[in-house]
Formats: sequence, C-alpha cells, structure tokens
Amino acid sequence: MRMRVLTPLALIIGATLCGQAQASSDDSCYPAWSLVRDSLDVCNNLAFLNPGNDSRVNLRLLLADRKALELKPNALTEDELSEGYGPVPFAVARLDTAQIEGDESEESGAAALSGLLEKLGIKRDSTDSAGQAFLQGEGSRCRSNRDDSAAVFIGQLVDTPSLSDSERQSLARSRLQLLDGCTWDAAKQASLLPSDIQSAEGKAFVTYLQAASDFYSGRFNEAENGFASLNDNAQPWLKEVSLYMVARTRLNAAQQDAFDEYGTRKDTLDIAPYTQAGEAFDHYLTAYPQGTYALSAKGLMRRVHWLSGDTDKLADDYTWQMTQANDTQRNLPIDALIQETDNKLLMSMADATPSALITAVSDLMQMRKDAQSKLTREKLAAQKALFAEQPAMFDYLQAVYAFYVEQKPEEALKLLPKDLPDTLDYFAFSQHTLRALALEASNDLPGAQGLWLKLLPLATQPLQREQLELALAMNLERSGQLEKVFASDSPIQSAQVRLILLGKVAGAPLLRRQITQGISDTEKNTAQFVLLYKDLLHGQYAAFAEDFNALPEKSGEEKLGTSLGYVYGTGQTLQLFRWKGDKAESNYACPSIGETAVLLQANDKDPKGLNCLGEFIRRNGLDSMPLDQRPGSGQLGSSEPGFKGDVFSRLNGYQTVIADAKAGRDDKAYALFRAINCYGPSGYNSCGGKDVAQSVRKAWFKQLKTTYGSTSWGKSLQYYW
Repeated sequence: MRMRVLTPLALIIGATLCGQAQASSDDSCYPAWSLVRDSLDVCNNLAFLNPGNDSRVNLRLLLADRKALELKPNALTEDELSEGYGPVPFAVARLDTAQIEGDESEESGAAALSGLLEKLGIKRDSTDSAGQAFLQGEGSRCRSNRDDSAAVFIGQLVDTPSLSDSERQSLARSRLQLLDGCTWDAAKQASLLPSDIQSAEGKAFVTYLQAASDFYSGRFNEAENGFASLNDNAQPWLKEVSLYMVARTRLNAAQQDAFDEYGTRKDTLDIAPYTQAGEAFDHYLTAYPQGTYALSAKGLMRRVHWLSGDTDKLADDYTWQMTQANDTQRNLPIDALIQETDNKLLMSMADATPSALITAVSDLMQMRKDAQSKLTREKLAAQKALFAEQPAMFDYLQAVYAFYVEQKPEEALKLLPKDLPDTLDYFAFSQHTLRALALEASNDLPGAQGLWLKLLPLATQPLQREQLELALAMNLERSGQLEKVFASDSPIQSAQVRLILLGKVAGAPLLRRQITQGISDTEKNTAQFVLLYKDLLHGQYAAFAEDFNALPEKSGEEKLGTSLGYVYGTGQTLQLFRWKGDKAESNYACPSIGETAVLLQANDKDPKGLNCLGEFIRRNGLDSMPLDQRPGSGQLGSSEPGFKGDVFSRLNGYQTVIADAKAGRDDKAYALFRAINCYGPSGYNSCGGKDVAQSVRKAWFKQLKTTYGSTSWGKSLQYYW
C-alpha cells in the first residue's frame, strides 16, 4: 500500500498542534464512488455539506459562499490518477491550496540582517541561528530567535541617534551571540551581554537583551520583570515590544504544564495564569491596535482561549479571522487557519458556540455514525435562536439529521426547498443535492433524475458539475437506463464514471457499441477489453470467437490500468488476447487462447481447454482481476451486471478435470498439481472458486504422488498446504 506524501503545510501544522485531528487518519487514499456516506472518510469528499465530508471540506464550502476564499481544487496528481480518482469524490488534500516552498521571512531576515551589519562594519562568523532548527509554526519560544528578530533589534540600534557607534556595535555583537542558542545559565548569560554601555538608552537595550535571554532560557519571572521595567521607556520600539513580550512571557509560563508526556493538552488546567496572559495581550492590543506585533498577539490570544478551554471565544476568534479579516489582518494563511480550527476547536467541541459557522460544521461532524460526541434532536432544536439570521441553514441541518441519523428521507424532504434558484452557491447546491438523494431513498428515482437534470445547467461552481454527472449516472444505472449514460447526447462525460460502468455492469451489446462510439480511445479500448474478457470468463466461447475476430491484429498497444480497476501503474493491453500459449516452466503445453476457446466451445468440460484457460489466467496474473470484483452496495457499478453467471475460476476448472474419468493422464496430473498449488504457500486459496478442505488437498496430493508419481509434476511437488 502506498502512503501519500504529506504536503509541507501538513508537516508544519502537524508539528504545531498537539493531538490528532478528527479530519484525518490514514494518508493512503482510494476513491469510493458513492454519494451517501454517514461516516468520516477523508479520502472521499463531496461538493455538498454532509456528515461524511472531512470537516475542513465542509468549512471550505461555507467559506466559499461567504467569499472568504475561492474554492480552487488542485489538479489531480499522478498518484491520485493512478489510484483511480476522477474529480469527485476527492481527497481532502485537493482543496489545500497552500504551497509553502520555504520560509520567506527567514530569507528576508537574513538579507536585512546582513545589510545592517555591513552598515555597522561587523562581520558575521556564522549564518546559523537557533530558531532555524524549528519548523514554521512549531510551538517553541526558541523559534523566534532568528535572523529576522535580530534584524529588528539591530535596526533599532541604527535608528537611535543617541547611541554611540561603539555602543551600537557592542549591542549588535551581543545580539548576534544570542542567535547561537536558547538556553544559558547565569554565568554564560552575563558573558554574552555587553558591559561597556554607558548611555541610558544603551542600558535600556541591554535590559531588553537580558530579559530576552531570560525568556529563551525559561526564566519567566525574571524575563517578565525585565520587560515590565521597559513598559514606560521613551524609546518607542522598546516600549511597544516590552508590552508584547510581557504577554508572551506570561503565556509561556502558563503553558509549561499544559501538555502531557505525549504532547496532548491536559483537561484540567489552572485558568488564572491564562487570564493574566489574556489581560496582557489585551493591554498590548489596546495600546497598539495596529502595532508591529498585533497579528502575532491576536494569534496568541487564540492559544490563550484554546489552552484555557474557552470554546466560545475561540470560535469567535476563528470566525472573525476566516470571514471578516483580510490577508493583512491574519497571522496565518487561511489554509493554515482552517487546519488549526479543525485541530484546536472542532475536534473537541461537544456543544454549540455563538458562531453559527463553527456550530454548523460541528453539527455535521456530530451526525456521523462513528462520532464520539453525537448530536441529538433536542440539542439541534435548541440551536434555533443561534441560526435566527440563517433559518435556511437551520432547516438544512434538521433535514440532514432526518436523512442521515434518523433515516427518514420523507421528513428531510419537508424541510428542503422545492424551487430552484437562478444560481447555485454551495449551500443551495447542498440543499438540492440532499433533496434528490432523499427522493431516491424514497424510491422516487424518476423524480430524482428530473432534479439532477435540472441542476446540471445551474452548476457553475468548481466540482458541482462533476458531482452531478456521478449522481445522474448512478440514478440511470439503478433505473435500468444504462444506455442513456452512453447516448450521443449524454451529459455524462466524466471518463472515470463511464469506465466504471463499462467494466462493472455493461452488457455485451453496449460494449460492442462503445468499441466504435466511445468518447476516447481509452474508452473504446476498455470496452473491447471488457467484452473479450467477460466473454471468455463467463463461458461465452462462441461470442468470444466472434468478438476476437473483430480485434485488429495490431491494435491494443495502450496499457489499460485504472479503466479496468488496477492501481499504481498495473494494467493490461488488448495484446493479452493474442496469448500464444506454448510450454510454460511447468512443462505443460497450451495452444493460443483463441484455440483454447474453440476447444471449450465444442466441450465446455474439455480437460485441455480448462487447464489452458487456467494457464491463461495464471501466467497473465488474472487471479482476483479487478473486473471480477463487485463494488459495495450503494456504489457506482453495484447493480446487476450485464454478464450473467459465475466467473470462471482456476480451482473449479482443475476440480472438473480431476473429476473427469476420461481426462488424459497428463491433463489430470497437471490439474492435481495446480489445484494443490492454489493453496501454496500461504494455505489460502489464490485461484478463486469455492474453498476445499485440507483433507481434500491431502487426498489430491496422495493421488498425484501415487497414481501420477512418474510425471514431472508428481515428482516435483513436495508439499500440500
């Protein structure tokens, strides 16, 4: 199983936050072609609000309607294509638009610092800093001990005219020395601080350096006292930064015991220190609402609210940041804010908050079948006042509850609008998607089909059209109208949807038609492959011969992978059906697959024909062929297949030969040899068909070693399993 590589943002957020988000689990993803899902599946999200979506997806849909962000799905990656994905359903990563290739602040900070040092005539011995050892956003106080913060400090030295040149150089060298680490004992700290500063202004900068080194060393009482002593300093930057650092110091002191040994936030915390930290941040933001550190202070206030368990304030924080703030007012990109909201708030919410946005997303999570904290009808009804300005959202949440939790589609229909709007935002799209699903669940397939068709011309937002094509295709399949999916005027153009239906449910007439009328070469080749394969494996030998004759001699060079259900580059070409047979390493000679089919057409129990059909399957790796696997109930392609009867299995073929008294000596010996090997070496049947008991395999082994012991297969086989 392949593991999906984490994006830089995922790594950053993972390092920043403690605890596992409810949004994600396994990084391996494969599509599940269904529109109704009542449990979390991060690999299979849909473009409408529903409990099965990753909470980050539902949040993005709502934010897109508020114009807070544009929903711009990433192009399908090579991995996603090789896993069989089409546009919908989609893995959560497809909506993550953050592209973090490096830390721009680190690069700009290094450049700024270099320029300032050049002005002061100072040469830097090393370009490393202690803060570089941490990922962007990682929760360590040491991370801010980097070039950019040093550049700000030294920039203030350059701009303070009352300092002498020697004082500037001495203070700058001291700050550079502090970049090398983040923990110093008192003696080492004293050696790093300048001792030759005489001016009052210079001594204030020394006080700041001492407080900063105390802060990095974890001596928070000393650090707070040092910063507090500068709160009324005449130097503007020292006054501002000291107010900010008092608050930051209090927060770092408060959170020292906030996490257990696994990095998980403890449930029982003393609230008082967080209250004091919050007051200090409020003090700074009141004095400097547009200050240098205002964005950081607002971000750290979220941390105060999170660690103190103030869910209501935290929900307000995130709602303001995501829906009212602009990019210049956020301390994180909106992608990171969405991730943080999920990890720090949504995963632990059990009750409604004052934010209708956050509560709606949480409600959908709590309607999941596998939710730890489950929403009740009573809790939902109590939220009516919260959604007073959004009554349609309240009705929708009630309809979702009726449909997914209570499984009462008729009740859901009563709460959903019948009239279509002129345009479909994601909320309106969700309303009418749920309405169509409720109609289908109420056995009104024609009514749902009509609604899907009406929605198609209105679907202009990303992923809406693709989801509707999937929905309509599933409806037509279950309605017995598969031909309409492939009609010349069909609105269903999604390649993956069409290919799944060809591989799983199409009958021979439709496959023959699509060989010439498919919308792409892949569809045409897939139709021809499926037709020949199912003719052969379903015992339609006369049809196989006729369809095989229609196969051009030099056709079929395209490797068919996901169109047949294979993943990660595995696949077949139409040249498979040119298999020549001949002797294998087992010394059993077979004619071509075409000639084998002729033998079986004449006698479907022909020993040579059965053994050689088995050889065709074995030598070409067709055991457990994806085309033979039925999708689960409710998924695309799960209706009655167009080819009736059981699929041929090698084990059943071998058993038929073993039981045939007229079978030739070599044919029977080889059938025994292969039937026993179906269970080797694992002890589990790898050849399909119905399992046989070990006692039966033991009897086969004895028969092979005695009656047919002189054959090469009797001599070579040493075990049975």
